[in-house]
Amino acid sequence: MTPSTPSSDHRPSAQPAAVLFDLDGTLVDSERLWLDAIRARLALDGAAVSSAQLVEFEGLSSIEAAHALIEVGGLSARAAEVAADLEALTIDAFADRLSWVSGAEEALGHLRGEGIRIALVTSSTHRWVDAVAESLALGAFDVVVTADDVQHTKPDPEPYLQAFDLLGIDPGTCLVFEDSEVGVRAAVAAGSRVVQVRADLRATSGATACIPDLRPVTAAWVASVMALEPALP
Repeated sequence: MTPSTPSSDHRPSAQPAAVLFDLDGTLVDSERLWLDAIRARLALDGAAVSSAQLVEFEGLSSIEAAHALIEVGGLSARAAEVAADLEALTIDAFADRLSWVSGAEEALGHLRGEGIRIALVTSSTHRWVDAVAESLALGAFDVVVTADDVQHTKPDPEPYLQAFDLLGIDPGTCLVFEDSEVGVRAAVAAGSRVVQVRADLRATSGATACIPDLRPVTAAWVASVMALEPALP
């Protein structure tokens, strides 16, 4: 069954112990800049990638994307060099082109105002998160987990498991917001309900709900999702 937005007449349940957010494509509209960087890095070596192949890079860390680019595009550079190029190309575009996903800034402010703990769990580096924060006022999170803090990034559940451990709470009492398939898989494997945020509403198996952006997100809406049965992976 395809997950969908909770109905408006669904009665709220208890609030989650915490709400965890992915960064790129979920809170900030950086995914398009990331995919542009993929194309640009390939073009430097006279290579290209198809639209179907490009989708596979959504949610990957820089180093994972670098390994994939070397395989897809036949690049001769080392993975660490390609990863640095990808990060630099994307960050350079932040100042003029980075924006919030619709409703994201308001959702964060509302949840903070309601006293709900929030965490940021991303496959990007600390440097990347700091660059985003220079362009957009992300505000403070109770916990931040980046690619620099784990051995394995999404779709491995390690980033979310580390966040739950730092928060000192059970995954089943939390709600995660993710845009990519790899992110949804990571959160589901960690034992949490997941709301997928995608404009095309193309839901990944295991997501409890799917919404086009974060405009519906309030404390009451989050509670209504917590009352739903978790989707089967």
